[in-house]
Amino acid sequence: MNLSTQYATPELLAPGGNLQKLQVAFRCGADAVYVGGTVFGLRKYADNFTDHELRVAVDMANSIGRKVYVVLNGFAHDADLTELVAHLNVLQTIQPHAFLVSDWGVAKAVRDYTSIPLHVSTQASVTNIRAITEWIAIGAERVVMAREVSIDDCKKIKEALNVELELFIHGSMCASYSGKCVISNYSAGRDSNRGGCVQSCRHTYTIESDSGPVSSHIMNAKDLQGIRQIEACVLAGIDSLKIEGRMKSQLYVANAVSTYRDAIDAVMASIHSRTPITNDQVFRFEDRLKSVSNRQFSAGGLSTRPDASSINRDFGGYQKSVEIVATGRSMHHNRLLIECKDVLCVGDAVMRLNDQSVTITHLFDCLHMPVDSTRPGGLFWMMSDSELASTDIFVVPL
Repeated sequence: MNLSTQYATPELLAPGGNLQKLQVAFRCGADAVYVGGTVFGLRKYADNFTDHELRVAVDMANSIGRKVYVVLNGFAHDADLTELVAHLNVLQTIQPHAFLVSDWGVAKAVRDYTSIPLHVSTQASVTNIRAITEWIAIGAERVVMAREVSIDDCKKIKEALNVELELFIHGSMCASYSGKCVISNYSAGRDSNRGGCVQSCRHTYTIESDSGPVSSHIMNAKDLQGIRQIEACVLAGIDSLKIEGRMKSQLYVANAVSTYRDAIDAVMASIHSRTPITNDQVFRFEDRLKSVSNRQFSAGGLSTRPDASSINRDFGGYQKSVEIVATGRSMHHNRLLIECKDVLCVGDAVMRLNDQSVTITHLFDCLHMPVDSTRPGGLFWMMSDSELASTDIFVVPL
């Protein structure tokens, strides 16, 4: 049997917190992005997309053969439904490639007022075949499984039902069931399930006991990292691997997307050639992910039910080993247009996200006039001793 047809390459789905992060995700290899509009997106304090920006994003994706999914995964109350219908009427004209919903009422409205495909959010906490069957009955084409569902469980579902399955493969985890938490409601008066979470589970809490008070991050979950589970996902027939992080930085998006793009491609090459992926390759991918802000990693629920080992009790701050200094925007002949986050000078050595070092040989301003250095926030043309690409992200060690 031809393994290239037996096992399909899963979609790599990335967060698009704003238009610039969406572009970064596409440049770094994402097949699709998920974005939030101004309502019902569960990220109330994110940049989010205006209707005009959504139109631009969908047009951009269509022009390069990629996809944009719009999240509508908040839990709506009756008072929200008028605004929801108006929003759906606008989105019907924009034609994103799917909606992500968790509320049955919102799902019904999507079916009544649009022709856009329906994906079920992880917020719906779908864990079994019967629940998926009911979602399929109202038109769902894909289900983002609850974070507590293992890859083995997904394999059984794929064998039983003809439905697309999506799994989170990387990013923040919550001390809650598939993200449904109310701690923020009580601690800060902000509704987690309507986009207002303040991430109360990340805070330090004092535990009172007979032996005295002990301060600990008792609910602070480690970040999910599934590099070692990619092959199992492919063999189980998972259709889409999802990276969390609409409110994360450009550096996070670029690093996570480019690393998982390389890892998925390496795993597919390994499967097709029947040559095992090497430990050195896996370690390199893991080291790349560790270099950018994280709270340590665990495999979450991908292999087994999450337990105490998934909690980072000694959390003292996000860990990272690199800082972004410039982001590639476009190429002109052998010159790369970069957006600078810091001062760069001719002769500086900077590191790509893939750990390759390059030396800056020439810098030019936007009019292509030579300069010796850049300034933060500016756009400059760069030449180096190595071939450059518009997808390049440059960092320096901390």
